[in-house]
Amino acid sequence: MAGNDLVDLKQAARDSNWQRKGYLQKICTAEEEQLILSAADPHTMLWLIWTMKEASYKVVNRLSGMRSYAPRSFVCSGLHMQGSSVRASVAFYEFSLFINAEVSTEMVHTVAVLREEELGQLQTHYLNYTPGYVSDFNQSHPGYILSKNGAGLPQVRQLPGPQILEASVSHHGRYAAIVFSAPLYAGSPQ
Repeated sequence: MAGNDLVDLKQAARDSNWQRKGYLQKICTAEEEQLILSAADPHTMLWLIWTMKEASYKVVNRLSGMRSYAPRSFVCSGLHMQGSSVRASVAFYEFSLFINAEVSTEMVHTVAVLREEELGQLQTHYLNYTPGYVSDFNQSHPGYILSKNGAGLPQVRQLPGPQILEASVSHHGRYAAIVFSAPLYAGSPQ
C-alpha cells in the first residue's frame, strides 16, 4: 500500500506565503522547521517535508479510516539526499513509514509505504494535469483502468483479468502522479 503527494514548485511559489508568521509552526516540528530554514533552498525543503507528511497521511487514512489531518503529528526524520533522490522516514504514532522522493526544479514527488521493500514494487505514472486526467491515463496506459472504489478511493484494474490494485493519486498545478503496486503476474502491461 502506498500514498503519494506532489507539489508543482512554480504553482506553490505563486499560491503559498509559507513565510508568514506561524505557518511553519502549524505544520512542522521544531526539528523540521530548522531543517527548512537552514536548507540551501528553503522553499523546496518545505514542500519536500509537506509531501512526506501528505503521502504518509494517505497510507494511514487508507488503513485506519482516519479523516483528520494533523501535519505536526507526522514526524519526518532521517533525510538522506543523493542527487535528486531522497530517502527518509515518517513516524505517526504506531505507524512507521518509508519515504522515497524525487526533487527537481519543477516539482517534488514523494511516495510513502509501510514496508521498505514495497518501494521497489511500485509503478509511478506521471501526467500533465487536466480535469480529464483519469481519461488521459486510461487512454495512454492500455491494460489499466483507473477508477474509484465504493469508498471513493483510487484503484487500478489490470486488464484483461479482474486484478484490482490499490492506487494513490496526487495532482497539483501542472502535474499528476498515479502510483500503484506492480502487477503480480508476468505478461502484464507496462
